[in-house]
Amino acid sequence: MQNNEVVIKIRGRFISMAVDGLTELEIGSIADQVVKKMAAIEEKTNIPDTSKLSIMAAMEFAIELHSLKQKSETTTEADSRKISDLVSKLKGTLEKQLF
Repeated sequence: MQNNEVVIKIRGRFISMAVDGLTELEIGSIADQVVKKMAAIEEKTNIPDTSKLSIMAAMEFAIELHSLKQKSETTTEADSRKISDLVSKLKGTLEKQLF
């Protein structure tokens, strides 16, 4: 993977980041999501403090990530059960046809 150092601007602050595996365009898109999340939180809470907004945005992103991980694990478990059931049914069908 390639290590790209990119300078992004969030709320008037320039931040240099080294990110593996993402293009400059992808990193810029993610920075835009952060800006939008912070703006939405500020509008909802009327908190102008950038530090607090940053922490609240980070928490919202972390909660979203946690939810996605749980959903993914649940889906993976369900898929594994379905595959096991299908394998059992296929084995049963093959045994009936062979014997």
